Amino acid sequence: MKKVLKNKQGFTMIELIVVIVIIGILAAIAVPRYLDLRLNAERAARDGMTGNLRAAASLAYANAAINNATGSMNIASVMNQLQETGGITGTGTQFSATINGTQYTWTYAAPVTVTPDQP
Repeated sequence: MKKVLKNKQGFTMIELIVVIVIIGILAAIAVPRYLDLRLNAERAARDGMTGNLRAAASLAYANAAINNATGSMNIASVMNQLQETGGITGTGTQFSATINGTQYTWTYAAPVTVTPDQP
């Protein structure tokens, strides 16, 4: 037995507008939160890279101390301690890397100080 709907109406204009307004409010809340999370993720990646560089500098200094060669500490000895550079380059007294399209730099000061140049 087939049921026949007697009232074959769609949604009213008011119902459609209410739905569109609700979607707009949700989007207005979600987009800034997404952008904030993205910025936090980039900062966390930078901070992780800073920790990696500091650990490499500490290892390089420990190796130099074992060999009584702490006077020869330089950026090359730190770069040698990095097993996976992940796009890190080091020249002079600075390391640099690009994270999500943003260039970051770190300053190295012997024997084991590595500081990010950006806040």
